Amino acid sequence: MMNDRLPVMICLFFFVFEKGILRLGTNALTVTSPTEINASLGSGSTIVLNCSFEKETGERVNLISWRKKNETRNEYRGIISYFQSYAVYFDPDMKNRSKSISFDDSSPSAILNISEVQCKDDGQYRCIVEYINSNNIWTDTQTETSVYIQVMADIPEFTIQPANTTLEEYSAVNLSCSANVGRPGGIVSIWKQSHISDERIQLGNSSSSVTDTGNCSDYANLLITYNLTRSDDGFIFGCTSKNKHTNDPAPSKEEGPRTILYGPSKLSIAFSPQKHSFFAGDRIRITCSSDGNPRPTFQWMFNFTKIVNGEKYHLSDQDRTIEFTISSIKDSGYYLCFAFNSFNGKLYNINDKKMLIVQEKDIYLSSDRKSCLNIECSSIEKCTIQDNTAICSVDIWKIVAFVFLSFSLVLGTTFAILWRYLKRRNPGTILDEIIIRDGEDRSYETLSSGTIHRNSEERNYESLSNGMTDTYNSIDESALRVGEGAHYESLGRGETHTYSSIQPTVSM
Repeated sequence: MMNDRLPVMICLFFFVFEKGILRLGTNALTVTSPTEINASLGSGSTIVLNCSFEKETGERVNLISWRKKNETRNEYRGIISYFQSYAVYFDPDMKNRSKSISFDDSSPSAILNISEVQCKDDGQYRCIVEYINSNNIWTDTQTETSVYIQVMADIPEFTIQPANTTLEEYSAVNLSCSANVGRPGGIVSIWKQSHISDERIQLGNSSSSVTDTGNCSDYANLLITYNLTRSDDGFIFGCTSKNKHTNDPAPSKEEGPRTILYGPSKLSIAFSPQKHSFFAGDRIRITCSSDGNPRPTFQWMFNFTKIVNGEKYHLSDQDRTIEFTISSIKDSGYYLCFAFNSFNGKLYNINDKKMLIVQEKDIYLSSDRKSCLNIECSSIEKCTIQDNTAICSVDIWKIVAFVFLSFSLVLGTTFAILWRYLKRRNPGTILDEIIIRDGEDRSYETLSSGTIHRNSEERNYESLSNGMTDTYNSIDESALRVGEGAHYESLGRGETHTYSSIQPTVSM
């Protein structure tokens, strides 16, 4: 029997082999269809599945089919098959809701026009074109089209637990959001928003949705536990539902605003004017600032003695500020500020202190030290006015001038000593035509070496012999010419002339 089957098996092998080789032939025909179609539910909405082909010379299209992928299995079921000029439906419901246009030689397209779009129309479609190629071999080619049924997202359900609108800082709240996010499946997101800003701060997004094919809906849920802080005061909380086709603004629901209670914090004390130290007679304002909700109240103490509004101290701005005039050094010390509030039967407080320095010297010397006329500075200091007070400080230019004068004195003294030394070493030096002024003019045409002449009156000496000393203590009136000085032409060598008196009428 084996020998009888062998020829049959050989023939069958070559038949299958031949068919396989022929099926591997080159497909020149091209097929196109929409990659994605988005449609809405309702009688006015349609889905147009258009499968077009373009063939080469010698090719002949025999059959075109539209098939839809099963939702539970990875297989496709037939909807409709097109032959030349007519079509055959395999889905009775689709036959009642659609129109078909078959292909022919003048219209290379197979069109399925679905009306009264339903949720079940969503899914994956495949177009298969079967034809005989130029080698007279039966083959096929195909394309894929995704159909999405769009369903608008609904307004979400949103709750906050506890539902109190006034809550303490650090308390936890549960934020819950759920919604039909429509088709295709979307998300819900929870957010918060300040009353002074349009920006929404995202607190969380749902990670998945549950599809209900019966009513063409996707449901998403999100639950968040959130710890409140003081920065959430005045914020509203909300939830939004959307899918990729949802336009802004997306359906939302919100709750709020929420009031967040917290104790005093960030307390600070400031002096005005801002100075390191003060003096008697100065007016000072001390202000205390603190955060807190409800707004804190304030109390003041000076060195642990309570300050009250009265003759010395003036309190304002709900006791945040005290103002007074410094009377003496006794106002120096610590000024303490206490801030406190209460809520839900609890008292919260905070305090801080700041040192006030009052200088004693300004109490007694304020009137004397307001002008440079009332204080004395050293020779190397200068007086300036600072903070309405006259003070002495070193004047660098006076120091520079002192150094310069000292240097000049030393230099002049050195020069004089050197000149006298050089003169002694050269006694034969002759000074010709030197004019010396000492109250009156003297004219010495020639002075011999070693000669000394002293007089406070005008005299003209044409020639004085070497080595002579001439001292004139007395000159007779008759010996002088009117309006002229005495004229001595020659004095003998070694002679001394002495005059013991000068008459009042003599003019030299």
